[in-house]
Amino acid sequence: MKPFRDRPIQQKMLVMTLLICGAVLCVAIAALFSFQVLNFRSNFQRDAATLAVIIANNSTAAMAFKDDKAATEVVGALKAKPTVVAACLVLPDGSLFAHYGNTEDAKELSQFPPAREYRFKGGYLLFTQPVELNQEQLGTLYLRFDFRRTFLELLSFYALVILGIIIVSTGLAVFLSRRLGHTITGPVLQLAQIAQIVGEKKDYSVRASVSRRDDELGRLTGAFNEMLSRIQSQDAALNLSQQRMEALIHSIDGIVWERTPDTFRFTFISRQSEDLIGYAPQAWLDQPNFWEEKLHPQDAAKAVQTGHEMAARGEPYSYEYRMVAADGRTVWIRESGTVLVEKGQPVAMRGIFHDITRQKLDAEQLDKLNRQLIDTSRSAGMADVATGVLHNVGNVLNSVSVSATVVADRLRHSKVLKLCRATAMLREQNSHLGDFLTTDPKGKLIPGFLSTVSEELASERTELIARMDAVGEHIKHIREIVTMQQNYAKVSGVYENLSPMELVEDGLRLNVAAFERHHIELVREFEENLPKVCVDRHKFLQILINLLRNAKHAMEHVVERERRMIIRMGMASPDRVKVVVSDNGIGIPPENMSKIFNHGFTTKKDGHGFGLHSGANAAKEMGGSLTARSDGHGQGAEFTLELPAAPPPGSEGKTVHS
Repeated sequence: MKPFRDRPIQQKMLVMTLLICGAVLCVAIAALFSFQVLNFRSNFQRDAATLAVIIANNSTAAMAFKDDKAATEVVGALKAKPTVVAACLVLPDGSLFAHYGNTEDAKELSQFPPAREYRFKGGYLLFTQPVELNQEQLGTLYLRFDFRRTFLELLSFYALVILGIIIVSTGLAVFLSRRLGHTITGPVLQLAQIAQIVGEKKDYSVRASVSRRDDELGRLTGAFNEMLSRIQSQDAALNLSQQRMEALIHSIDGIVWERTPDTFRFTFISRQSEDLIGYAPQAWLDQPNFWEEKLHPQDAAKAVQTGHEMAARGEPYSYEYRMVAADGRTVWIRESGTVLVEKGQPVAMRGIFHDITRQKLDAEQLDKLNRQLIDTSRSAGMADVATGVLHNVGNVLNSVSVSATVVADRLRHSKVLKLCRATAMLREQNSHLGDFLTTDPKGKLIPGFLSTVSEELASERTELIARMDAVGEHIKHIREIVTMQQNYAKVSGVYENLSPMELVEDGLRLNVAAFERHHIELVREFEENLPKVCVDRHKFLQILINLLRNAKHAMEHVVERERRMIIRMGMASPDRVKVVVSDNGIGIPPENMSKIFNHGFTTKKDGHGFGLHSGANAAKEMGGSLTARSDGHGQGAEFTLELPAAPPPGSEGKTVHS
């Protein structure tokens, strides 16, 4: 198709005209030929049936009198029909009575159709006609017609006719197309010449002559001239706009540039480059690797690699790096740009260089102050965790002390001493122990006494074992609390992919004794199959313990049997897990909602204001967030901790060390 598209329009019109005429002619010839073939087939069948009826009627007398010579003469008359190849008369018993042409054997006769029906087979038309007299069948006439030879003769004739029609039609189409084509293509060729002049010389003042104004070509020529007039005026306006744009570009607080995406050669640079970095614009344009050579040595490789990645991505981007100015100082640059893509390939990069050196210095100073504040907040948070651990250990030790006091009191009032006195009495009567137990009044009481004492000692033993088991559980709980705190303290600063349910349960175990002592009902509402979260164990524990302690303090003025804390866990979004701590305590007044996460803000008399502030910062450092919600005073509060879900197994970034 490409060679055809490159041909002149006159040749294209001639070819298209011939193709259209040829297509129409082919359709007409095909329709006429199909009609003639069907008509020929129908006429051939009708003639064959008529001939068969005539021969059958003429053969009735011969077959009735069994005159085979007369029958042979009748079928022999078929010589006048060249299309008849063979004919035979067969008696009802299947014996051959008379024939013409090739003799048909029994196998060939079996291929003939039933009486008065047609069958085409191997280029022949087979027809069967019964010979009847007074509705009595005297025999059967079988006729074989040569359909193929007649059909081929007809095809030869039709081919000559079609060839003649095609030759005459083609000549007529070429003649008319050339005579009428000039009327259409003349104005189009003129427009093409004018367009070529405009494209080569950029001269929008030329115009095409209009010979006819009423037809489409005349209107097209007029519209083309009008378009040139508009382009001429718009070109002048564009030049003025370009001058204004250049003035605006050179007034921007930054360096406006354009460069190639593959070699990073600059094709445009604004005048601000000399004011901000000290290099004249011409230096950027003349030296192919000027930008790469002026990059800071520590940032050069990464900046170039990032530039190539941004060009390949083809999307708006922004990143930062350092450059060395003409006077030797280091300048921080923020490059913001877009990639011009054509046909799926980057063709140019455009953007602005912003000098952010002052912002970087200010950010470093602010980051230093923030680190100091974070260290202070973290120390306060660690103190809160340690205080919580000591409170829990103290609560468990109280239980241990109570159990030890009960055991000591039970041992002081034990029946063991009375049992010792009874044993001594029996030892004194050892020589006549039988008489003592049966005749002495005191001896008679000893068996019952021993039975009673044994039962009391067994009950006492069971109680003491239960008390000592409780002491062992309390001591085990203390050991778990201390071990857990030691483990969390050791892994501070390491990000791991951990189960959020296990982390929450660890935090609850550290506070379970305090919840029991304050009679707080703890409700767990955990969703199943939650993904792991990528967190710092110590930071997570610091946040959770602070939220739990705040909830516990918020319910101090609530009736004991009504204190209720709910811990919910679920998905906040497809890639974030949430932990919600909800209580029915005093709530948060609306005027305090915007200040509760501020550094130093607290409503407790002995509070320091580090807890929620450091918790919010820790959540942010882990890529999450800490938010609060309350319906007002006395309506309880709800704190939501959202954390990023860990990447699925097998992906990158399983564990990140800070």
